[in-house]
Amino acid sequence: MDRLRRLADEHRRLLAAACAALAVLAALSAVRQSPQTTTMLVARHDLASGAVVTADDVSTVEVPRAAVADHVLPRHRALGRRVAGPMRAGEPLTDVRLVGPGSLDGYGAGAVFTTIRVDRADTVALGAGDRVDVVAVAPGGETPAEVVARGVEVVTVPDDTDAEQADSAALGVVTTEEGALALAQAGLSSRLTVITSSR
Repeated sequence: MDRLRRLADEHRRLLAAACAALAVLAALSAVRQSPQTTTMLVARHDLASGAVVTADDVSTVEVPRAAVADHVLPRHRALGRRVAGPMRAGEPLTDVRLVGPGSLDGYGAGAVFTTIRVDRADTVALGAGDRVDVVAVAPGGETPAEVVARGVEVVTVPDDTDAEQADSAALGVVTTEEGALALAQAGLSSRLTVITSSR
């Protein structure tokens, strides 16, 4: 017993050094296995197309640096922008998913954003940037269909679901103030539909 105690005393420093080395190796291994992360701004819940982003609509998540989406917006640049197409909870808020406050500058003086309701089937193949002609159709077909606006650009597209009006959907377009008023007036008495425009 005394001999075992003496051997343990003689090798105590060696054993302590070995234990310390094993602890360092374990720590290094854990660091290598845990990739560096960063925060990314995402939608806190589902966002409808055309909705204006508020502080309650966003949250941050920790993701590996390699998994960060391109062109993710910082919080101060995301708030106040309009959603260009429906977004799901957890989806990154990027510059192409949100319409900026000054996004109408390139359309020239007098450009305005307006929303129209059209048949949901008309919007299936549409995307932001497409140009369409908006046509007013009398419900009973008592008057000929009329083109209300030509070559307007689609800015926001409808969500997949709309509990209130399943057969119709909101479509955001850029037009002039006069065009927006004409669309609003036509929408009161006619069904609006869109056809793809090459303009």
